[in-house]
Parts: sequence; structure tokens; C-alpha cells
Amino acid sequence: MRFVILGGSGSATPELAEALAAWPGGSERRPPIEIVLVSRSADRLELVAGEMRRRVADLGGAAVSIVAETDRAVALDGADVVLNAVRIGGLDARVFDESFPQSRGVPGEETMGPGGFANALRTVPAVIPIWQAVAEHAPDALLINLTNPSGIVVTAIQRALDLPIFSICDSPVAFCDKIAERLGVMSQRIRRRYQGMNHMGWWTPEDEAQLETAIDLADGQEPEAVRVQAAIGAPYVRYYVHPQRILENQRAAGEVRAQQLQRLEAELLSGYSARDTQLPRRGAVWYELAVLPLVDAWFNGSQDIITVGMRNDGRIPGLPDDVVTEGPIRIEKPGQVESLPLEPLPHVPATMLAQHAAFESLAAAAATPDATREDHVRALMANPMVRSYDLAAALVDDIEAGSPA
Repeated sequence: MRFVILGGSGSATPELAEALAAWPGGSERRPPIEIVLVSRSADRLELVAGEMRRRVADLGGAAVSIVAETDRAVALDGADVVLNAVRIGGLDARVFDESFPQSRGVPGEETMGPGGFANALRTVPAVIPIWQAVAEHAPDALLINLTNPSGIVVTAIQRALDLPIFSICDSPVAFCDKIAERLGVMSQRIRRRYQGMNHMGWWTPEDEAQLETAIDLADGQEPEAVRVQAAIGAPYVRYYVHPQRILENQRAAGEVRAQQLQRLEAELLSGYSARDTQLPRRGAVWYELAVLPLVDAWFNGSQDIITVGMRNDGRIPGLPDDVVTEGPIRIEKPGQVESLPLEPLPHVPATMLAQHAAFESLAAAAATPDATREDHVRALMANPMVRSYDLAAALVDDIEAGSPA
């Protein structure tokens, strides 16, 4: 298997080695793998690749080799899997996305609200050429996107290039696992009843008793707010349910998450250079929870239920066909995806999701290179954390003035 990671010089990339050791269904299902790390930064790329080589050296099972490549076309040639993990603007850009909305009375976040929109405006034009190269050199590969804001990015790319891209995230998987542990049931049963969009999803309980048993797992939400929804929202739903509380907490913290990650990244890269084996973890659980289960099922077939994002096409009724929605699939035979049926969402989550889908659809259009300022304001006006023209226009001014290139 030729497994290409675009943006492979990220400081979290070496943690893929631990996920390979825990391959879904056992190491005997893992084929020989050539992992090709791709980045424009040759020095950093070789540093991360060297750490990866150290970590896979004693992996056992089928051989795993690591290749560092700065030529994207060369890397993509013959690819079986392409994982896009590019972060446009790096963590400096994420600091901006998480910071600037706060001065306008809106929480800052790299995927939600104005911060997510700023990220999309920066990211979509930059990744279009990347996905064009994928379409040219590896159109038949399994295509996976990790780059945030994933729902908007994949919607925009699929509109432009008509590529079958899976959007993946570890958040709904970890969320469903917590509920399953609390209820004492199999995670597969919980995943069947999870649906939404990237960072905007709900698990619908089978009855009121299940809701009450797991009600505190709706991260950052009041119990009454959860009862009103009649469903348990995944962690990022709190940005629409309690935006002012989140804003107050962010202001009290004095720094944003990206600043913490900058310090961690510096420590990790320094440790990789020194071959330090006692390093903190970035916590890149997405490889084990989301990436490899999809890869394994795609090539080996699996009975497991997997949560992925893909083009809606009626998957969640009432949402545009071309937005990316998340829900349960099964790939029993290699390469053959079965989208599993979903229970209707309760009224309040369904309304919130429809609003969010309208925003993501407009944001994907506004993030294209030929979009206008009016397109930008229109998209932000549709966001549930913004709504008004005056606020949307002011936020667009902020993005135009301050967003890193």
C-alpha cells in the first residue's frame, strides 16, 4: 500500500506509528505499507520522517517504510491512499482564527463561526491546486481529508473537481465510544444513531432513560438544554447552544488553544532533532479512531460501522445534496460503501443542522478564488453565531485586515 500524507511534516505525524501498531482487526490485516510524507519544507520534513522511521523500526508484522518527498507529483504517482492534512498558514493562522472574533463578542474557533470561515477563505484557494494534482495523478486512490474546516473544504473541492473525498474526524467516534461505555452497549449500536456535519452532530437516544443516563456527556451544555434538544450533541454543538459562556471562558483563559499547541510543537520538533524518546504526546487520536478504520475497511472489507463525512445526496433529508454530512457507513466488501439508514433528528437539532448546512453551503461558495466581498458577508450572515449584517460585515473587515496569507 502506498499511503501518501500531504502535509506530512506536521509534528503530530509520527503518532501514526502507534496507530499502525493497533491496526483494526489485528496486525495480520495490515499490508506492507510505504508511507510517503509530503511537504514543501525539506528540513522539517526530514526531521519528522526520521522520527517516524525510529518509531516504526520495531513495529513488527508487515514492513512499513517511510519516504520523505517534496515533489507532490512524484509522491502521488501510484498512490493507493491520499490523506490531505495540510494546514494553510500553520499555527500562526490558527491563533488568528481563534482570537479575532472575540473582540466582536463571538467565540473564536478554527472550524466554527467566523474563525472557521476565515480558515476556509485561506484554505480552499490554497488546496484547490493540491486536489487538482490528486485528480491528475491518483484519481482512483482512497481520498481522505483531515484539513479543517473539513466540511466546507470538501464541499468546495467536490464542487470544483467532482472527486469522491471522505471527510473524517475523530470527535464523533470518541463521543460515541463514551456514550457506549456509559450505557454498557457496543459502540456500533451508538454509531448507528449518530448524524450531522463536521463538528455539528448529535446522537439520538432510543428512549428518555438513555438520554438521562448520558446527559452529562453533552460537553459544556446545561442538562435542560440537552433535554430541549432531545438528543446529545457532540462537543462542538456547545458553540451554538452556549456561545456567550464559551466567549467568557475564552477571555478568562488569556490565550487560545493554538498558542498552547505552538509551545508543544516546538518541544516536539526539538525532541525529534535530539532523538528524545521521552516526549509529550500531541494526542493525534484521529489516526487510530478515524483514518485507519476507514483504510482497513476500504481494502479488506469490514462488518464494523464507521462514521465518516461524505456528499449528502439525500443521506440526511432536507439538507442540500452537495454538502458534506456525517453518519454511519459500512464497507463489507472492499471499496463498496453502504450508507446506513438514519432515524429523523428531533426538531431542535434538525433546525440547528439545517441552519449550519445553509452556512456551510454558502461558505464553500464564498471560499472560492472568484468570490466577492458580498459573498463573504452573505455566508457569515447565515452563521448562527453571527446572523446580523452589521456584525458579518465587521467580521469580514477583520478577516481582510488581519488573516495571515
